[in-house]
Amino acid sequence: MKVSLKHHWVVKPAEATWNGTVSLSECDQTFAVTHVPTIYYYRFCHDCLPSTDNIIKTLRTSLSKALVHFYPLSGRLRWIAGSRLELDCNASGVVLMEAETEAKLDDLGDFSPSPDSNSLFPRVDYTIPIDELPLLFVQLTKFQCGGIALSFAISHAVVDGQSALYFLTEWASLARGEPLGNEPFHDRKFLRAGEPPIAYPTFEHLQFNPPPLLLGQSSSEEEKKNETKGSMLKLTKHQVEMLRKKANQGNQGRSYTRYEVVTAHIWRCVCKARGHKFEQPTNLCICVNIRNIMQPPLPKSYFGNAIVDVIANGVSGDITSRPLEYVARRVRAAIKMVTSDYANSTIDFLKNQEDLSKYQDIHAFRSKEGPFYGNPNLGVISWISLPLLGLDFGWGKEIHMSPGTHEYDGDCVILPGKEGDGSLTVAIILQAVHVDAFKNFFYEEIEC
Repeated sequence: MKVSLKHHWVVKPAEATWNGTVSLSECDQTFAVTHVPTIYYYRFCHDCLPSTDNIIKTLRTSLSKALVHFYPLSGRLRWIAGSRLELDCNASGVVLMEAETEAKLDDLGDFSPSPDSNSLFPRVDYTIPIDELPLLFVQLTKFQCGGIALSFAISHAVVDGQSALYFLTEWASLARGEPLGNEPFHDRKFLRAGEPPIAYPTFEHLQFNPPPLLLGQSSSEEEKKNETKGSMLKLTKHQVEMLRKKANQGNQGRSYTRYEVVTAHIWRCVCKARGHKFEQPTNLCICVNIRNIMQPPLPKSYFGNAIVDVIANGVSGDITSRPLEYVARRVRAAIKMVTSDYANSTIDFLKNQEDLSKYQDIHAFRSKEGPFYGNPNLGVISWISLPLLGLDFGWGKEIHMSPGTHEYDGDCVILPGKEGDGSLTVAIILQAVHVDAFKNFFYEEIEC
């Protein structure tokens, strides 16, 4: 798909904002510290087709207003000792781009991720020094049919998924002429940002250990070279309930959640599709939101990263041959480990590290080195409860939303399906040779 960039603007806060340096928490500056892409597609009827000029004007004006409240996004990151980062709140601004394509929305089919859609996302140039790199990029692309795509790339070093969606929702409200719903809470001291270590970790933190390699291999270099492919797999409410019913057979505790069951199902199917040996070790990395877990809980409008990773592990033979309830139980056991004490122990572990580089996915900044969580491992993130859908900037709700495309084997996100219908969508990246087998197992296992 050929996309032509027409204009770009640096958008700054509409009013003067707080200026100074902010210490980032350990949650902010570990694992992914690059930009996370998402995209929304909008279709208009012929009688209500807004002009691109009006759309851009609305976006620029409302974004400038939103940045007054969400001013950290207008700043820049800065490397400090120990491969740590701090945030310079200097109102340097964010980037808004206007583009167009001769393609039509219908050319995208079911909107499954593909190389053709890469040009619909902002291109982030990581050769630029990090202290000059904007933290937010926005791209509006107009299709020949009159529809548009609105894509975002937001620095994960500044916000997690919940905070990013909080920002987008408030920005959309301002674009519709409505007042800000909730003022963001910017004090990262709640997660001890910038404070020296005061204790050693009290838990074992497997998420910071090197993940298992394929049996017979001494590194992940060969696996990194393999071509990957993205897929979007839909689960109806009925299919989700079938999985839950299957997983709860023999369950003596409370009913398994949708995330626990679907994640267990994905883990099983991925192990089968990869054709592991029975004794192959495999890790499942789970991101847990700690906002309500911390004691005291974080403010509801906390703006930053508030997630910790936890590992469920096993051997592929057990994961694939034992009942779904066994795998769901392993997922639940890992999630239950994350208490306020565990989260603080995670912070303590990282504060006691002289250098954080080996715990950061910074290959886009410095080199191709960095953590690899592909075959035989997997990471499944839940966006099920996030306010992803219904993002209305004044021209109606989107017809489709999806995470951006990338090339990282083993990355998976579970999203809500159509608004309110109980369905789910699984967005997953796997090596191309494993994709067809995974899709077959994914649906066949539901019926078994």
